[in-house]
Amino acid sequence: MRCSPLSIPLDLPLVTVIVPVYDAELYLGPCLESIRAQTYPRLEVLLVNDGSTDGSRDLCLAMTRLDSRFRLIDKANSGVSESRNLALDQARGKYLQFADSDDRLAPRATETFVRAAEATGADLVISHFYRVDGDRLADHGHIKGERLLTRQEYAEEMVKAPANYYYGVLWNKFYRRSVV
Repeated sequence: MRCSPLSIPLDLPLVTVIVPVYDAELYLGPCLESIRAQTYPRLEVLLVNDGSTDGSRDLCLAMTRLDSRFRLIDKANSGVSESRNLALDQARGKYLQFADSDDRLAPRATETFVRAAEATGADLVISHFYRVDGDRLADHGHIKGERLLTRQEYAEEMVKAPANYYYGVLWNKFYRRSVV
């Protein structure tokens, strides 16, 4: 079913989800489907094909035909950082969310992020995440509880575990685009 932009309430803030893609054919399908299945409807999803040599581009193109919220950006291979930066230049959302092509988002992930950001006015929302390896599932998180931190408090949390994976990735965070 193709999502109609006319059926999405315009008073909801737009969220731009950025997905860099490079030779991800084996696991890209579940990633794209998890984004498409988000309960939060007001999304623009920028799929940045970084010169894939497998069937990744075809999967991206199929999703753009299936769901009008998805858009494909093709570029020559130059790496994940340049792919994300290109998408940032084209992002229109009030908020930014990132997913790697092997990630899967819980159905209410974006909705939960938006609610937290809108309720608190936070520029950055961070969530715990699950690391999945076959049948093994590990819950990862460093900051305990649900709370609003100042920049100083957040920096103090980072000092406790500066090399923690929790801080060093983009995909467990939700950003106000105006501060990026």
